[in-house]
Formats: sequence, structure tokens, C-alpha cells
Amino acid sequence: MRVSDAIPALFILSLSALAVFGTWDLGYWSGTTLGPSFLPIWVAGLTVPVVVLQLIEAWRAHGDDAHSGAEWPDWPALLRAALAFCGLVVIALLTPLLGMVPGIVLFVAFLLIVVLRRPLWPSLAAVVVTGGVIQGIFVWWLRLPLPVGIIGF
Repeated sequence: MRVSDAIPALFILSLSALAVFGTWDLGYWSGTTLGPSFLPIWVAGLTVPVVVLQLIEAWRAHGDDAHSGAEWPDWPALLRAALAFCGLVVIALLTPLLGMVPGIVLFVAFLLIVVLRRPLWPSLAAVVVTGGVIQGIFVWWLRLPLPVGIIGF
């Protein structure tokens, strides 16, 4: 196993441990509801098996391609990654103006239709379902005050 294969897994494990120890004093339960440290503890707990599997894979990959160069993405993959990043930046800037739910809907539409070039109608159906699920669960059911834009969503 090369050390460079284990570094990402160990870095993720250290971030998980940092999140747990940083939120440990905040409380797992708060009255009758989940506390602030509930999610970090569960995410860190679910991260441990993934890190172990990644370390096992790195340990087993000592064969043919252990000393080969890194696999770099081709140009279309780099373009998709750059477009996704630019879309995130634009939506982050537009969310205070548009609102959280319309921002997420536009981002999902951009990803599916422009970046991934998926068919139009299934993509629009996925966008409608995504917006409906976010609005239904977070705004109507959980009554979370998501950022609302000028159009009222």
C-alpha cells in the first residue's frame, strides 16, 4: 500500500473525529428532539466503515497499478466538474435573491439538463419532485425558515 492511497481515508477519518469532538458538548438530545451533536455523530459513525473499506482497497491494490500514475479525468469530465462548480457559485449568489427552494430547483435543472445532458422531460420531472420534496418536508412539515426570495418561495 502506498501512503498516498491511505492519506485521503485518514484525512476523512480525522475530519469525522474532529466533528464529533467539536460537537460532543452540545448534546445528543435536546429535550424531546435531536440535539446539535446528533448529526455529526451519525455522519462520523457512518464514515468509519467507508474509511475502513477504502483502506482495505488501498492495501489490496499493491499489484499492477500500485506504481502507475494517477488517473486524471478526461476533458469532458473536467468541463462537467467546472460547470457544476460554477453552477454552485452562481446559485449561492442568487439564493438570497431567489430563495432556497427555487435556487435548488434551478441548480438541479442546470445539472441534469446542461451538465449531464439528460433528456428534458425526465429531468423536469426530477426537478419538480426535488422542489416539491424540499418544500414539503423542510418548509411545510418541519417549518424550517429557509431563505425566501423576492418571489415568496
